[in-house]
Amino acid sequence: MPRRDLPDRETQEHCQNGTVSTLETKTGLTLHPSAEWEEERLPTRTAARDGEARAEISSLAAGSQERPTPHPPGRIARFLAQMALLLLLLLLLAAGGTLYYLDQRYQGVIYPHISIRGIPVGTMSPEAATAALEHHYASFLNAPLTLTYGDHTWTPTAAELGVRVEIGTAVQQAMATGRHRNAFENLLEVAAVWQNGVEMPLHVVVDQQAVQRYILTTIAPHIEKQPTDAAITFDVGDPTVRTVAATSGRQVAVSDIVQDITAALQTMEAQTIPVRTRLLPPLLDTAEAHAAQRELESILRGPLILKARSETWTWSVEDLAGMVTIARRVNPSKPQDHLVVGMDPYRVQQRVREIADQTATGFTYPRIDWNGGDLKIIEPGKPGLRVDEARAVARILAAVPTSDRVVQLPFTIADPPVTEANLHELGIKELIAVGKSDFSGSAAYRITNIKAGMDQLHGVLVPPGEEFSFNDHIKIDSEHGFVQGYAIVSNRTQLEWGGGICQDSTTMFRAAFWAGLPITERWGHSFYISWYDQYGYSDYGNGPGMDATIYTGERDFKFLNDTGHWLLIQTSVDTSRVLAEIRFYGTDPGYTVELEGPRIFNRTPAPSAPVYVPSADRPRGAPRRTDTARGGMDIAFTRIISRNGAELRRDEFLTRFKPWPNIYEIHPADLAAMHRPKPTETPAAEGTPTPNPAPLPDTPPLPPPPEGPPPESGPPPPPPIDPGLPPIPPVEGDIPSVGTSE
Repeated sequence: MPRRDLPDRETQEHCQNGTVSTLETKTGLTLHPSAEWEEERLPTRTAARDGEARAEISSLAAGSQERPTPHPPGRIARFLAQMALLLLLLLLLAAGGTLYYLDQRYQGVIYPHISIRGIPVGTMSPEAATAALEHHYASFLNAPLTLTYGDHTWTPTAAELGVRVEIGTAVQQAMATGRHRNAFENLLEVAAVWQNGVEMPLHVVVDQQAVQRYILTTIAPHIEKQPTDAAITFDVGDPTVRTVAATSGRQVAVSDIVQDITAALQTMEAQTIPVRTRLLPPLLDTAEAHAAQRELESILRGPLILKARSETWTWSVEDLAGMVTIARRVNPSKPQDHLVVGMDPYRVQQRVREIADQTATGFTYPRIDWNGGDLKIIEPGKPGLRVDEARAVARILAAVPTSDRVVQLPFTIADPPVTEANLHELGIKELIAVGKSDFSGSAAYRITNIKAGMDQLHGVLVPPGEEFSFNDHIKIDSEHGFVQGYAIVSNRTQLEWGGGICQDSTTMFRAAFWAGLPITERWGHSFYISWYDQYGYSDYGNGPGMDATIYTGERDFKFLNDTGHWLLIQTSVDTSRVLAEIRFYGTDPGYTVELEGPRIFNRTPAPSAPVYVPSADRPRGAPRRTDTARGGMDIAFTRIISRNGAELRRDEFLTRFKPWPNIYEIHPADLAAMHRPKPTETPAAEGTPTPNPAPLPDTPPLPPPPEGPPPESGPPPPPPIDPGLPPIPPVEGDIPSVGTSE
């Protein structure tokens, strides 16, 4: 590139004198005067060239677009750059030296002017700084705070609260100040420490779960108390209503206390913190109990009178107390519960049903035939009048809280409880037990009466829980097929309706016995009758004592249906086998029935003296024996009932047979002659035979005295039995007689 012409000396000198020291071009390039211009010597110049130079300078001064060629940096610029570099090197050397000096000077200790949470630790070793901090905060760590509630005070340690002061971490950070970065940053950090000092933080770590454990295990047991609800007390035997007042409880506010403790610990100064609690109101307050008490007292203010037709029932205050219910309910509009006082509808209905059963008239249960398991109604039931249970219960519940204590029970026409619609819902599905008895040797009248009784018992339904009464289901009259038969009345054998009915009651007793049903009434015969021995103990064999006598209006046979289902009675009389049977069908309760015994004791021989019964129907001289003498005895046996191998109960039975004499019917005149004194015999002349005395007129001949020693004093021997008349069959002891307990 050709060298530019330089300005002339005048211009140069002008520039050198400071008039123009810097020229700037439009391109922003800055031109500095060069020393080389002074050294350059131009011995010759032409005017033209001198003019060109001046024009160029003028052009540059006028802002011409043309750029001058920059000159290379001068010696001053190079010098300044070198000096700056040297200065930087010196600074670096000084900094390094300073850091080296400080590191050596404070090796193993913290730089000066450093403190941890206001505690100076500069020039201390980490161990010394740690010891200083631990000493300073020792009292805080031993008792960082005090918790108070009333007269109670708790001073837990930091360890018990799970509090940890990060002293080690703070000391490590202090030791690392000015040492953990590069040299330049460390220098700046040390300079800042030297000038202003450094305050290091000390952190406290709180385990809030440990704080909660301390509160719950150490503080709460001394403060907390459960609320107690109000209560109403009364006893059925003493229906005085009393109220027990409610009490509020108290609970420690754990979350609030944890927050208070956490905030206090951050100050690292011992503080006293009150334990915050909250009241726990009872769920049932005293006012609610008093309101319920008033309702209950209105119910128990006096007895309740129930009337049905002409009958009256009185439910005493004790009866009402036994039917009262006090129910606790959630009150949606209040935080507390409320009490609902009233009568238990179920218990009231049970009591009303008892009255309905007692007063029901007109209706009957249908009679049912087993029919091989396909039950069939053989005689429909009849509707009748019965207390309307639903309306009666409603009237009672409405009247109980009021002062009107008399309730008239309404009646309604009621269908029989068993119809074709519910026949197969009664639970009658299987055989439960069988009772058998033998009537061999019975007269025709007796067999007729046995059949008549069995006909009335066939198809009878026994509701669950109901007591069966034999006499309630038997009507002994000619309309129901009964005939007259012999019976003993006041020690006389005479015709009575229903002789032989005890065969049916005995068979019923045996069926109920082996079914395991509770026997609520049973009477044994007064004297032993041999034909009841057959089937007496069922599978255990034959024997006496398993019989039951009845007498309308006086003695009954009863049992309770406790199977939980309906019971169906089916009867049969087989004259070819002289066998009477009663079968029970229903739902097997699972009873196992065992017999223990019999135990026969107190045997008594038959009386030797006969009994004479006057009868005008007997001809003179023709007495007739009606009863055969037999001995007495006591027979005891035990029924053991179990289910699933567990014994449920033991039932003891006792049959007491009295000794029974020979009984004769005799014409009253013959009976009087038997007790007439004998005439005094006139001694005959010696050697003259004395004829036998002739019998007294109208006196039957007496049998000759037996051989052997004379009989003991007492009644005369029985008269001869009329061989032309059949003997009267033995008569059952169904009917009371003079001198017996029946």
